[in-house]
Amino acid sequence: MTLTAPPVPGTTPQAEPDKSSWLWMVMWCLLVLGVQPWSSRAVAPQGTTGSTNSLMKGVLLGVIFLVTLAATKPGFRTRLSPTTSIYVGYVLFASATAFLLADPGGPLLRLARLMIGLFLLFMLWRPLIREPERLIRAHLLAHLLLALTVVLSLIWRPEVAWRPLSAFGTGYRLQGVLIPMLPPRVGEVGAILLGLAIIAFVSRKLTFFPASACVGLGLVLVALSRTRTAAAAVAFGLVLALLLTRKTWWGRIASISVPGLMGLAFLIIPSLHTWLLRGQGTKQISSLSGRTTSWQYVLDEEVSVQTAIIGHGLGNKRVLLRRGEGDIDVMAIDNSWLSLYWETGLLAVTIVGIAMIVAWVSVLRAPTPFVKASGALLLGYVSAASLNESGLSDLSSMTLHLLVAAAVCDSDRLRARARALAEKPAPPKRQWR
Repeated sequence: MTLTAPPVPGTTPQAEPDKSSWLWMVMWCLLVLGVQPWSSRAVAPQGTTGSTNSLMKGVLLGVIFLVTLAATKPGFRTRLSPTTSIYVGYVLFASATAFLLADPGGPLLRLARLMIGLFLLFMLWRPLIREPERLIRAHLLAHLLLALTVVLSLIWRPEVAWRPLSAFGTGYRLQGVLIPMLPPRVGEVGAILLGLAIIAFVSRKLTFFPASACVGLGLVLVALSRTRTAAAAVAFGLVLALLLTRKTWWGRIASISVPGLMGLAFLIIPSLHTWLLRGQGTKQISSLSGRTTSWQYVLDEEVSVQTAIIGHGLGNKRVLLRRGEGDIDVMAIDNSWLSLYWETGLLAVTIVGIAMIVAWVSVLRAPTPFVKASGALLLGYVSAASLNESGLSDLSSMTLHLLVAAAVCDSDRLRARARALAEKPAPPKRQWR
């Protein structure tokens, strides 16, 4: 037997302390800001077609990438969640098919932007995603900051912050001006802030006063933006989060009954009923503010086999409708799955659909209730909102919610497995006689 003296203090390698997370928090907040669809229509009159500030968002994403790359040490250990890996496959497929289009430049730029976003998740695994609570906290902070910019917009330019509903009902909707965001995006920011704050408070990750401030601000943004999609999607996400984390039948029954009572209140209480209708008639309500018109056009159009497989090109989220003599209207598709089919074809729909299923498997396998509830909220929001909004085909806020939900739940499962292996007693050594 060899006896060794205890090591001399200061001569053994010590574990390096973790770098302060403020830099990674800032990088994540900037990433969430960069995926928001900044729209020049936010400061233009109702009905004016404006373009998103793609150049500014591209520059911001490039700066985030370079700073993250400079702050990442060589030889860092990382991994990709299965959902992110599938999205990498989607980018490669869409990039290959883009060269078959007449003008591949626009789609390739969008795919490059998505690939940079996926690579950022690859580099941020160790500082943010490896501890899933840290990424959830960063996501909550990012939406809190976005919500505060909307409040500042209301104080700074109140005459522009209120957008009239002349084409889709009566009244006004709140939009962002300091950071140009149309009312649906304001509603999404408020809904995510509201949902994550409620889960953090129930899980005792936030105290009463910060949680109340976040919940109140989120409710105000959803209400003043009059975004029904965001309200329904966050309610669906919260129900799923509660159902997946409640262990008793009474808790599960309460999880279903509370949203049911809230839905009944919207039909009975006059003020909530007025908010829900937004002054629209029966025809507008039944057509989902005209969305079904573009959906029917996408489903009815006869396309070639090649177009059905590879689509019309990434970025074509609108269809040109001809009604009557000389009556031409451009309408957004506003459905992630139909938009995905229209832009990148049936194979892309299959790939992204598999990514969604794998993300749900990751959520269901997450062992920590707080992480599972947060992942279920984000993924439930995306599952519901994707039926009424587009965004899953490129780097958007909806795609980021999907990737975050999958990453934190996958990381939580790996962490639990590592802890179980560390706590498992070593097998007894076999003694020879």
